[in-house]
This record gives sequence, C-alpha cells and structure tokens, in this order.
Amino acid sequence: MARTGDGGETRDVGEPLLVAAGVADLALDRMGAALRQAKSLLGRSDLADLARDGRDDLRERGRLALRRYGRTPECHMEVLARRVASRTGQGDA
Repeated sequence: MARTGDGGETRDVGEPLLVAAGVADLALDRMGAALRQAKSLLGRSDLADLARDGRDDLRERGRLALRRYGRTPECHMEVLARRVASRTGQGDA
C-alpha cells in the first residue's frame, strides 16, 4: 500500500495513478515557475526588443533546421553543366 504525506494510507491506488499524480504535480510546479518568470518579464522596459530578438532567433533556428533536414536544391551551375554535357554528348563517363 502507498502512504500519503499525512501518515494515512491510500487504498486501491495503483502505481499508474500515483505516477500520473506525480507528473501532474510536477507540471503544476513548472507552470507556476513559468508564470512567475513571465510576470518578471512584463516589467522590463525593453520587452519589444526582447520579443524581436526572440523572433529573429526562432527564424534563424528554423532556417538552420530546414537546411539540416530539408532537401537542398541542386546547385545552379551544376544543372547548367549537366545540360551542356548532355547536349554535346559527353555525359557522365
């Protein structure tokens, strides 16, 4: 049997329920910390600059992620060289 913090016992409480309650408690604790941090941010005089810097940072991160995981287009000069080679009959030998 699991015990509660006040010395009582919890009856018919399974481990999944205890884990879910622990996760919920942790999430509420983190949300409280995030709200306290947001409150302190609202008092800043450079909030617009901070938001702009954050947006620029996110845009750059997105650009890097797309470059890393996305399909890169073929180089323009490489495409032209292949066309010329196919027209002159040289091909990739």
